[in-house]
Amino acid sequence: MKKYNRLLPALGAALLFTLGSAFSAQAADIGWVSEDGVWRYKDSSGNYVTNAWKASGDSLFYLGSDGKMAVSQWIDDESYVNENGAMVKNSWIHVTETGGQKPAGWYYVDSKGKLEKDGWETLGNYKYSFDSEGKMRTGWFFDGDDIYYLGGEDQGYAKTGWQCLDFDEEDKPEDGDISESRSSASDSSKWFYFQSNGKAKRAKDKTYAAETINDKKYYFDEDGVMMTGWIAVEEEAEAGDTTGISRFVYLGGDNDGTMAKDTWLELTDHPASSEDKDAITEGDSDEMPEDGDSNWYYFESDGTPAYLNAKASTMSRATAKIGGNSYFFNPYGVRQTGMIRIVNASGEEMVGYFGTSDSDGKMVTGKKSGLSVDGDTGTYYFSDSGSDKGAGLSGTKDGYLYYQGRLVEAEDGSDFQVFEVKNKLYLVNESGKVQTDSKNYKVDGNYMYKISGGTIYYIDDDKNVEGKVEASDASTLPEVIFDKEYVLN
Repeated sequence: MKKYNRLLPALGAALLFTLGSAFSAQAADIGWVSEDGVWRYKDSSGNYVTNAWKASGDSLFYLGSDGKMAVSQWIDDESYVNENGAMVKNSWIHVTETGGQKPAGWYYVDSKGKLEKDGWETLGNYKYSFDSEGKMRTGWFFDGDDIYYLGGEDQGYAKTGWQCLDFDEEDKPEDGDISESRSSASDSSKWFYFQSNGKAKRAKDKTYAAETINDKKYYFDEDGVMMTGWIAVEEEAEAGDTTGISRFVYLGGDNDGTMAKDTWLELTDHPASSEDKDAITEGDSDEMPEDGDSNWYYFESDGTPAYLNAKASTMSRATAKIGGNSYFFNPYGVRQTGMIRIVNASGEEMVGYFGTSDSDGKMVTGKKSGLSVDGDTGTYYFSDSGSDKGAGLSGTKDGYLYYQGRLVEAEDGSDFQVFEVKNKLYLVNESGKVQTDSKNYKVDGNYMYKISGGTIYYIDDDKNVEGKVEASDASTLPEVIFDKEYVLN
């Protein structure tokens, strides 16, 4: 902005030259006359003109109530004459002292010499606001529902783009307050975004407003502050969300603000410790992440964290598929590892394995030998396709029997045992191999079982059938140890 710290002496000198030339060309008893160094104007009757403008060349001059030409003052609170008496046009005027006609500050007169008042004006490449006295506004300006920042005393134009400004949330600025510009945000400074019209992006009828700037999504509060970290942007949680995690998005650190989407983030801050912590339901204390603990989250394309949906009926629905792999998240959106047991609303039990604690948490499918859970090592099989993908198999695979993924084996030295899995009886050897041949089977050297027509019978030493093996005769299935259990409803 071009502004004058002195009241236009160069312009005044030029006008004085014009005035002098015009005066000398007029008769002494009509028009401009100089008396004792003071310019006056006589009309055709020889009277001094008062309270009126008179021209000389291209300039206008004002005669006061005493008939004297006014200098260096405001006329009718609308125009200004410089030190040589000429009306100032298309210029900035800087009042440096208080107690005069106008408060100290900057003023602007237009091409007609009229003072800009009570509104906006675009001058050059900048937009300015003037109060009812014509003084250029500075600092914060709250115009109805709109927020502007107009810079310091010698700026005054509406800021645009990203601005990091001092901002105390406990003592918010008022009209005219000037904030220092900063290079980065802190507890006492925040980021704001001012549009090309100078208006700050802000929430007007809800807690937060979403705005896309340069293809990135940001959220702003009612004060125009760019939000960071975890915030609850939705009024209601999604169906199946038991904690409220689906109400949240994550917006990065103090100088970031971009909404996380389609990405993994390892975070030490969590929704439960955010300003919007009341939007999170406190459930199982073991599942609630603690501030400072490092946990992995995945944010979907809409910014919602992946989480365990309480309405999930299958392992596939209980997990999130990301980049061709499936992962398990708890109800608070934290990625889990280890052996996970799920009981759906129908009471069906499912077990899945998501790697060791130091792994990337990918779902394991297929056969897994030597898998150790809480010190217990065994062989497991997890379905590798369909809606049950990742769920521990209860049934047979490649001739072996599994229960909730765990290989079912006869006890060492017992040769064969009968087990019931999903309402069906199986005769299994010490390696977990299911016996299907129609023949007699010995246990500890004595005949014990016979398979005939797919049915298992008891037999005596003479191979005579003593009765059919019932479900109540089945051996106890192996215990499946899991790291965490989730009961859905």
